[in-house]
Amino acid sequence: MRATRPAKPATKMPDVLKHLGDSLDTQWRRYRKRLKRCQTRFSEKAVHESRVETRRLLATVELLGAFIPEKRIDKARAELKNHLDTFDQLRDTHVQLVYVGHLVGSFSAARPFRDWLGKREKKFTEKAGKNVKGVKTRRLARYVASFDREIRRLRKHTTPERAFEMAQQAMNRAFARVAQLCRRVKADDSDTIHRTRIAFKRFRYMVDAMSSLLPAVTDEHRRAMRGYQSMMGDIQDVEVLLGAFAKFLRKKEVNPAAAKKLRDELRRRRQWLIRVYLGAADRLRHFWPPGQAPVELPKPPAPAS
Repeated sequence: MRATRPAKPATKMPDVLKHLGDSLDTQWRRYRKRLKRCQTRFSEKAVHESRVETRRLLATVELLGAFIPEKRIDKARAELKNHLDTFDQLRDTHVQLVYVGHLVGSFSAARPFRDWLGKREKKFTEKAGKNVKGVKTRRLARYVASFDREIRRLRKHTTPERAFEMAQQAMNRAFARVAQLCRRVKADDSDTIHRTRIAFKRFRYMVDAMSSLLPAVTDEHRRAMRGYQSMMGDIQDVEVLLGAFAKFLRKKEVNPAAAKKLRDELRRRRQWLIRVYLGAADRLRHFWPPGQAPVELPKPPAPAS
């Protein structure tokens, strides 16, 4: 008589709600800790760490939208976004100073522009330092507490299978939105790329929040998503830099020929970055569903030469 092999145990379905509850608790504590440090010892490092933890908490909140009404999620999202906005001008100026610093040796208008940006950096540092001290967490704490209660309630009435399915559906919808915007990208309209970036960032946050439960979402997969987002972010950085340069020219006397030369160079770089992104835009189809054959997405139109 042939011995029968024991049946393989069924794969246990991940407990998405427990994962989200644990993540919410962990990220809430880290968020408060980094914010308090930033409020008491304001520095570039403290700002960076506070931004990182804010984004991580936001990633968990985004995924909670699969289980909690969007209206309630929007309130918490707005609180966290307001925190991030506190540092936007300072962060943009840091990026601009580095960018323009590489151009000083080749463009005469870059030196006075860099000096002007340096003064703005000091002003925005003082402004952000004051504003971050005014960031209050009382209202956000109420939202987080209500989310925690809702997760506990849902765990009593929702099977792990159903919860996992709901999380996947939320990520499917987020990805579909990115794909829709990607198809609408126009080479001569960087705003269409910016809107795609915002939607992709939201999708990526959700995947990050679920990554430990998705074996196909490897570190390499996550790095590829960050790189994809960075391509769009680089375009936006130059757009903001061009806006800052226009403001600089309205306030300072600069040789017109020198100003035109630098502005043309920034525009040339913007167009090059757009070409790079458009050439790689269809990489989006590899990001979802992870570990499966990529979906087909039409490439956005190439920029006119």
